[in-house]
Amino acid sequence: MTRKGFTTALLALGLGACGEGGDAPLVAEEILRLNSEANQVVIGLDHYVTSEGIRRAHVEADTAFFLEDEALVELRVMKVTFYNAIGEVTSILTSREGTYEWDSGNMVARTDVVVRNPVEGRRIETSILHYERAADRIWSDAPTQMIEADGTVVEGSAFESNSRMDQADLTSARLVRPAAETQSEQ
Repeated sequence: MTRKGFTTALLALGLGACGEGGDAPLVAEEILRLNSEANQVVIGLDHYVTSEGIRRAHVEADTAFFLEDEALVELRVMKVTFYNAIGEVTSILTSREGTYEWDSGNMVARTDVVVRNPVEGRRIETSILHYERAADRIWSDAPTQMIEADGTVVEGSAFESNSRMDQADLTSARLVRPAAETQSEQ
């Protein structure tokens, strides 16, 4: 769906939700104070991103603030599920907030960022994560912790991977806890 089509659909939903007469509900004023630049606010966003008819990602957020002039969507309490070409989940990203660039499909996730590969059991935790759709690249220049399925913990000053997280490269990597130590604690 194009940005214009998505905006039109949201406007139609918003107009349909308007009641007869009376003042606007006070909750709307409180929400707009969170982001006064927003042209639209969506509570409970549930959106699929497709490419050539193939589902590529599922974006969920408690709140989405649409900034039409910048072609951005500011997301709060978000979850993004990435899919491969045959519809299988490749990774799941969660964070407290993020910014989605509508035109490019790029995204920045911030605050308590966790991205995990459910197939391999790998998890990466960081404070900020960048996603570049065209290159299928995720990275962070912030301190990062990678936890493998066997419990091995590796820390680094930054990382880079693809959205599948089947390969992750940590900068200045150091082993914090080997798998054998984790297994003996249990």
